[in-house]
Amino acid sequence: MNDDLISVVIPAHNSGWSIRDTIRSVRAQRGIAYEVIVVNDGSTDDLEAIMAPILASDARFRMVTQENRGLAAARNRGLDEAKGGYVAFLDADDLWHPDFLESLHAALEDHPEAPFAYAYLLRVDTANRLIPAPPWRHEPRHDFEGLLTLNSVGCGSASLFRRAAVAEAGGFDPSLRARGVQGAEDWKLVLRLAARQAPVLVPRFLVGYRLVEHGMSQREPRRQLKAVRAVMDDIRAEFPDTPDRCFADARTLLNGWLMTAFLRNRDYRTIARLLVESYLLNPLWFRSRELRMVHRQKIVSLIRDRAGPRTDLRDLIQNGERPFAFLSEP
Repeated sequence: MNDDLISVVIPAHNSGWSIRDTIRSVRAQRGIAYEVIVVNDGSTDDLEAIMAPILASDARFRMVTQENRGLAAARNRGLDEAKGGYVAFLDADDLWHPDFLESLHAALEDHPEAPFAYAYLLRVDTANRLIPAPPWRHEPRHDFEGLLTLNSVGCGSASLFRRAAVAEAGGFDPSLRARGVQGAEDWKLVLRLAARQAPVLVPRFLVGYRLVEHGMSQREPRRQLKAVRAVMDDIRAEFPDTPDRCFADARTLLNGWLMTAFLRNRDYRTIARLLVESYLLNPLWFRSRELRMVHRQKIVSLIRDRAGPRTDLRDLIQNGERPFAFLSEP
């Protein structure tokens, strides 16, 4: 194991439509040594053809291929292949700011007790346009109970882990897929790690998290709902002293996250049930500062999104520069 090296694992299943931009974002990383392991999880599209010239021209990249075994198994395969002391899992449709790896690595170096570091998300559509969202008014609580109540990590692409910590926790749980409830493996891992020691938050917007209608949570919200509920059940069983209010607030938050997808599917019966769960059965939800912040963000985001066209991510200006300009490169 090379403690000076970061291993980037990209699980890919039929991701030819998006992986070019994802790899551009990795190649744009500055100030840090890395390797990239693309795990081809039984793709049937043109992924191999897209990857071929990259693999031939850049020795930092390699690809391993396996039969389709699901996201958790693909990430675990990449973990097994990794040579670095740090590992980051980047979904094949997400993007990183050029400072992502360097900033999170520095945070872990400054906080040797933390099992992982993470940064804030920018939500992006399939055309690389920003979906409006106001910034956090306050830094969200990010210890175990905070990440259970409000998963401010947000997605599997937002973190840099100590490889040893992930291995000690057993990696990502492939049993969720076997139980028919895959889709929240990353949340389960960060909760299990945070139960041991709180992570470190880098309060910068360094991740482009792509929201697509054919993505798992939006295409099949019922399955995603079962996935997050299964993780909550597993966490309750593993950590029985966790206060009930954390699970109640988590349900309120996650129900709201999936509400748009249920609306799109016109599943009004489920929507009614989720509203009862979220507010009638959890009437004191507003006592949570994090839940109040997220509700405000949701409302402001919807208003701003209707007010005008979305901004191209390439035109986003941060600290006087356009960090995602690499998306224009061939």
